[in-house]
Amino acid sequence: MNFGKLQLSDEFKRSLSSAVDKDAFSHAALFTGGTVKERKDAAILTAQALFCGEKGEKPCLKCVSCKKVKAGIHPDVTVVSGEPGKPRSIKIDTIRDIRNKAYILPNEAPFQIFIILEASCMGEESQNALLKILEEPPETARFILAARSRDDLRQTILSRVSVFQLNDESGQAAGEKENQKAAAAGRKILEAAAERNEFKIILGTAPLEKDRKAFKAAAETMALTLRNALISNYKADAVTNELTGRLSKAFTPGEILKMQNLLKTLYSDADKNANENLLITRLSTGLAECLSEKPSGK
Repeated sequence: MNFGKLQLSDEFKRSLSSAVDKDAFSHAALFTGGTVKERKDAAILTAQALFCGEKGEKPCLKCVSCKKVKAGIHPDVTVVSGEPGKPRSIKIDTIRDIRNKAYILPNEAPFQIFIILEASCMGEESQNALLKILEEPPETARFILAARSRDDLRQTILSRVSVFQLNDESGQAAGEKENQKAAAAGRKILEAAAERNEFKIILGTAPLEKDRKAFKAAAETMALTLRNALISNYKADAVTNELTGRLSKAFTPGEILKMQNLLKTLYSDADKNANENLLITRLSTGLAECLSEKPSGK
């Protein structure tokens, strides 16, 4: 893939080139790191590469498709952008418009590309609206999101995109560390719940104390894991990992739904700046209450 003068990490170039050149680009991708301009340039260049009509290294930057994408006049490329520093500047109506347009057949290309720059400027409602189409995207739509760091987006969004990091100069390392801590804590808490061990549940919440971002990320990760465990209860061919498999066997569907509702409520309250110590207490005691039934013996 031709990256021109863009100064990007070798890993970014290698992974993106592989996806584009092998026609294996995901239905949704997230570009993180770099500057606002670098993220935009990388997204536009990727759209050019996906639509380039010439043989050889793509994008050629000279064909009609490449020129149209660059000029912002390609009928199958839609670009929206948030305003840096304005957290909710990408409105829900904008995302709804994208969803509606995504089901319209493309004009010239095999599919449409929707680029959402500064995706962290989507509020919770906008992210939820986007999630609906990322979960079941039409065959003729591709999405490219760009954000400073992956921890600016909800875990449910992250679970449905392929992440490409432009470079290491953006604070992304800190965000990555935050997500790793949240994921590890969430896993320990759910493992303890599967054992119906209330003491281990309390120990598992310790890394989340006084860290609202990690708490929210862990709550969302756990809710998503429980959702997958619930699906595996009803679909024999559902894709599971070791933890979701254990959870589906350890809990009744009713217990899973109770825990999911608890986590969704706690996430919402954390978003409203509820007391952090109280959130931790409610998480541990709430899970214990959800497990107050006798084991199902499954």
